[in-house]
Amino acid sequence: MAHDHSHSHNHVHGPTSGKRLWVSLAVTLVFCIGEAVAGWISNSLALISDAGHNLSDVVALGLAAYAVYAMKRPAAGRYTYGHLRISTLTALFNSSTLVVIAVWIAVEAVERFRHPQSIEGNLMIWVAGISVLMNTVIALALAGDAKHSLNTRAAFIHMAGDALSALAVVIAGVIVRYTGWVYADPVVSLLIALFIFWSAIGIVREAGDVLMEKAPRNLDPETLAARIATIEPVCGVHDVHVWTMGEGLHLLSCHVALPANFTLLETTEVVATIRRVLHDEFGIEHSTIQPEEDGLCRMAHAQTVFCSMHAHEHAHTH
Repeated sequence: MAHDHSHSHNHVHGPTSGKRLWVSLAVTLVFCIGEAVAGWISNSLALISDAGHNLSDVVALGLAAYAVYAMKRPAAGRYTYGHLRISTLTALFNSSTLVVIAVWIAVEAVERFRHPQSIEGNLMIWVAGISVLMNTVIALALAGDAKHSLNTRAAFIHMAGDALSALAVVIAGVIVRYTGWVYADPVVSLLIALFIFWSAIGIVREAGDVLMEKAPRNLDPETLAARIATIEPVCGVHDVHVWTMGEGLHLLSCHVALPANFTLLETTEVVATIRRVLHDEFGIEHSTIQPEEDGLCRMAHAQTVFCSMHAHEHAHTH
């Protein structure tokens, strides 16, 4: 029996450097302190809530940067897959904090509806305008890695959410400044809360799927099994398991039925073909294929060989 493992652990599609994350962290920390002070002076809940979101960004960026560093540590000892899952854990933590922040902002906004307060609109506009610029630049810097890294995507959502939130604060500031309608502040705060919650819950769900070793959304186990079954002379596929280790590294294990009279070399060649198909067509970097002897498979294979030989002889007689 051949028991093959495709070793491709180096093909991790996450970010290769955490430098941008660390720089983004430093800039965000300085700004959120200034924004919190401005929110307190102007008595703007929208500014204070945005500063709180920025503070969560500091934690999010710090954890994301650490995860990038930790993922580079080689597999050793009991960590046979290295530390790839740490990125999923940080993404789950970051997105969970976003959910908590969204709930807090919503509660405070409802309180402002019940007890409206005067707001300094001009300060809201200027501080939030700077926040839009800063968060947009940082979000754009992280956008590339966010496409294939759950860890960076959580940090990206933090920053993109802040940019949109700050833009909403600018709009609220303009309304307060020129109309005096103080309810614009809690209205915008509620919209911010809804956006943050909606964005974060998707990351929570995706991180949960990874930790539960659920099949990736774009990889259906039945489709994979059906494709493997089309590779001759495979005549049976079962115990198919496909999951994500982290940062786009997909793994698969399965059992395949092969003719009982196959040699080790023939079996190895079939397994190599299966591995190549899984990698090229489905992006599976690491696969474990367990060949099994099957009596029915042997008969089918013998029948195919007989038919082929018969057809060849028939062609020569004519």
